[in-house]
Amino acid sequence: MKNLILTLFCVLIFNLAIAQEDEAYLIQFHYMEVTGDTEEFIKTNKEFYKKLAQKGVAEEKWAGWGMMQSWSEPNKFLFFHHFKSPKQYAAFDFSIFNNDLAQELGLETPNWETFEAKGIAPLEIWQIVDNVLSEQQSSYFIMNEFKFTDRQKFVDLNRLWGELVMKPQQKENIGANWAFGMKLTNNHWEDGQMVNYNGISFDGFPSIEALLKSATYIDNSPNQNKYLETYMKEIEERQLSSASDARKQSIWKFIDDSWN
Repeated sequence: MKNLILTLFCVLIFNLAIAQEDEAYLIQFHYMEVTGDTEEFIKTNKEFYKKLAQKGVAEEKWAGWGMMQSWSEPNKFLFFHHFKSPKQYAAFDFSIFNNDLAQELGLETPNWETFEAKGIAPLEIWQIVDNVLSEQQSSYFIMNEFKFTDRQKFVDLNRLWGELVMKPQQKENIGANWAFGMKLTNNHWEDGQMVNYNGISFDGFPSIEALLKSATYIDNSPNQNKYLETYMKEIEERQLSSASDARKQSIWKFIDDSWN
């Protein structure tokens, strides 16, 4: 694998460096639901937990931290815990989030009584495989989740999207960032089919207007995207159109990360 400098969540969602093929870059997903003052919860993460996360990065205990908020359900959040390799993940524990360190850093104690936060799904480990980045950070994302059983077909399909559709448009679509990956844990098959979603991609946009405009249908508007046409032709020739069995989408707002 070529050297990759992935800066989503610094430019988009992730900030990482994959140097060797056997050093898979991992991200742990942590979904949370908040009852009470969500703005205070956001403030607590930006001014308290983020500082502790940055300390952990400086000590090379993990590679980073990121936070997004559901656009359709604003009391739900997705946290990203970044690891440069399985080895770094295996050695990690959450002791970086402790009161002694917070006092050492001079952090103000959050107003814990204004909200309650709880996990709403098992922790998931994902491998980020590839990406295409612009020069501007994305503010909103469409998160696409897929079901697939043939890993190589799924990788080939997504890499073609990056090469044939995303890369040629980077100069004209500032803020349009993209990445994809695969779930490594909590996968389930039945009768040879994937039961849960085990593939993922992120499409980044500079604003919610740009995101919604991309999905808008307009009568009698011909498809002028030559890159998409090339892509569709290529995946048909390679028989990759059936690489995934199902897909669902959700919209997320970028809140903060340990690189800002």
